[in-house]
Amino acid sequence: MPDYKEGIKKDVAEIKFLVHDLRVEGFFNEILHYHVTLNTDLEIYNIEQAQVLHAADVQELKSKLGVARKAFQDYSNAVKSFSPDQTILLLGRRYIDAIHETLHLILSPLWGRSDQVLSFLPKEARSVRSRRHYRNCISWLYGVHLRISAFRQESNDPNAKEEFDIAEDVRDFTQDVVYGYVIEKSEARVELQLERIESAVIVGRRPRFRRMYFNLVMNAVDAMSGRKAGVVHVSSIIEGDRVALRVRDDGVGMSPGKIQQLLTDRQTLDGEVHSLGFVFVRQTIAEFGGELAIESEIGKGTTITLRLPYLKDKVLPPDPSYQKMHRLPEKYRSMPAEPDTARTSSVDVTPAATAVAAAPALSQELASSKGNDEERAYGKLLFDAYQKSRAQFPGCIFAIAITEDDRVEMFAHKPYEREWNISHEDLSPMYFQATYRGRMEEDELKRPIVILKPSQSVGDYFDFKEVPEADRDIERFKRMVRDEGIRIARKLIATGLDPHISVHLSGAPRFFATSPEFHGTEPFPLDLLARQKLSSEVS
Repeated sequence: MPDYKEGIKKDVAEIKFLVHDLRVEGFFNEILHYHVTLNTDLEIYNIEQAQVLHAADVQELKSKLGVARKAFQDYSNAVKSFSPDQTILLLGRRYIDAIHETLHLILSPLWGRSDQVLSFLPKEARSVRSRRHYRNCISWLYGVHLRISAFRQESNDPNAKEEFDIAEDVRDFTQDVVYGYVIEKSEARVELQLERIESAVIVGRRPRFRRMYFNLVMNAVDAMSGRKAGVVHVSSIIEGDRVALRVRDDGVGMSPGKIQQLLTDRQTLDGEVHSLGFVFVRQTIAEFGGELAIESEIGKGTTITLRLPYLKDKVLPPDPSYQKMHRLPEKYRSMPAEPDTARTSSVDVTPAATAVAAAPALSQELASSKGNDEERAYGKLLFDAYQKSRAQFPGCIFAIAITEDDRVEMFAHKPYEREWNISHEDLSPMYFQATYRGRMEEDELKRPIVILKPSQSVGDYFDFKEVPEADRDIERFKRMVRDEGIRIARKLIATGLDPHISVHLSGAPRFFATSPEFHGTEPFPLDLLARQKLSSEVS
């Protein structure tokens, strides 16, 4: 395809790439929904003055969103009808301006007044319970604001390049923007794991690199859209004179024909609104002087590898301007729960006692395992939580840990709620990567299914299990996690869960390498996992 290195064709292509990458519509809808809910709560609880003021804020947001939707419709129609490049460029810029103005409104500390009025609402109010989801959306939209600002600066100086550490940038951008997108887009069903990340200084346009990386993650999440659970693995490893950035998913996979299509240049971008992400990836890799490889298998997932040249033995000194230019402000990064909304959490973990990680607002739904373990009906508690869920798609979330002598040392669960998309980080914020996590939901035939996720963090798992440093190695980690999964299955069946309930085990090949019946996309009965032999039972 034409490379569009200069002129209006290049400008139009860049506008199309940016519009494709924004992904703001769903998040705008969530922000509007939250503020409408908040306004309704103010009315329900007779907080009249705040309700009148906030109603004006909601109306202002609706007006801004209306302008943005109209701008996108005009732009989209112009592209699809093959309008002149100058028209597409004008309407594309108008749409980006409308998005930027809407973001400026939403992110203004003087707008919305939600921080002030939430203090007047009781803890059971819907807007209070959905606050964390709202703040996640705000964090994501702040990242969009930064991307638009970077795009404008890049447009003013298209040849500007800089040296930056790929490891530092991947970590920071993942924490600031990408992780929140994965959680919200996949409804917390997909995990993003940063694996081996090696430092390497590369040269190019950093905002463009970030958009390329984000496109790869978006593609990976989309590939797992029809699945109950999945993992996106990211790594950067030095390989000779190149640094290899890999993004791997366990999604639907691609045929050789599809791979060839992605690697083959399109003849033109005219009339194209969608499917622009990989075109942008290819062009950016070429700009960085890199190479692209795709490995995929239908039903098992895809690995995309970018091999980029780097500056050998180059180490960058600390850059005071980096924080301001390329990172979210601290207050937008992790979105901690506020004490006044009763969302603070704690975990009590001692060798002699078991514990629950729970916010006070969740305490009625969390089962502590302190005391006589045999008195806790863990399996029945999970099924009851699934049945009492008030969400449109009913289900419950849980975390569980069992010792090698079959004591439940941690158990927490919570039904899905209509307004609050709870995540495992909410349920057990300090140890959510150290324990087995799971969800019970409906499958396509409205039958309950358990999605079980083993611990993926070696360090967190050994810390939680209090394994001495000298005794830690990857094989022990795999053996302990495998055995704990079997014990969990046995415990849930012994305490009331149907042994025939279907299970999908995330990351099964890593821990159950010799059990191929767990590796596929089809679920298996819980009893099959419970009947596996523990390491101590193998003669």
